[in-house]
Amino acid sequence: MLASPNWLSSLSRRIGALVIDAAVLVSVGFVLGWVFESYFVELSVWARAIGFVIALLYFGLLNSELNDGQTIGKRLLAIRVVNVRNESIKLDVALLRSLILIAPFFIQGSGLPNALLHSFWIYPVSLMLFGGLVSIFYLMVFNRGTRQGPHDWICRTFVVNLESDPQRPEPIWLGHAVMVGFVLVLSLALPAAVQQSNIAEPQPDLDRSAAQLMQLDLVNHVQIARVDSERGDIENRFTSAQIMLTENRVDDEALAQTIASQLLQGNDRIRTQGPLMINLTYGFDLGIFSSWDSQMHRFNAPEL
Repeated sequence: MLASPNWLSSLSRRIGALVIDAAVLVSVGFVLGWVFESYFVELSVWARAIGFVIALLYFGLLNSELNDGQTIGKRLLAIRVVNVRNESIKLDVALLRSLILIAPFFIQGSGLPNALLHSFWIYPVSLMLFGGLVSIFYLMVFNRGTRQGPHDWICRTFVVNLESDPQRPEPIWLGHAVMVGFVLVLSLALPAAVQQSNIAEPQPDLDRSAAQLMQLDLVNHVQIARVDSERGDIENRFTSAQIMLTENRVDDEALAQTIASQLLQGNDRIRTQGPLMINLTYGFDLGIFSSWDSQMHRFNAPEL
């Protein structure tokens, strides 16, 4: 017999608790960003690691026996995390559970380098990113028998209502296990397809240009992409460079032109690729909160 719905928390209540917890983390990120903005800007893409640690500790500590299995959101909505014996879970289990849950969300949007697409690491990243996200959403929506996401399934935990009689649930339905297995296998096959696409084609000239731009003052991160596509009779060709600055000079046309000129030096292919799109950005991304200011500058290569 499946676990009583009176014991297991509803999906809507879990989502409500997650929204409250997200608001708490956003508030923490806002305050930290206001105080340490210049430090986070200097960290560039690595600032996201700070937000990851904050989120990991928030969910790990509060969902453990140290706080009776309740984050702020869960406490407000009268639910908590327990093990199969209806007891609060140990700290190490809570940290592992939190890691499985939040890792895919922090990897997504982290600006992974193009070189990673051609290394072994693309496989575990794809497993966590695609396999993890799809599995989380699938199980949370369709696994109505135990209402366990992959983080609960692996750690043998449940999210339950406070004032309810504990039940001993049956194992997760085999069909859900098969579907999750299929998604994980598919996520391991995706990198091979990506590596064969034009997007993943090695572009050493752009890597060299990015390294040269990193030597400029005010520049602390560079990401360059070459766009070459056709739609019917329309050809779309240009080079785009996202430049993260250590000072807020995103509207500085002269700085953008200097960067565009530097980008053209020693790279004839860019010169014949079409216009240059220089996107100057200033800000930071903690994963739990971000603040950005940006402006796009367009240049015609023959005119530089």
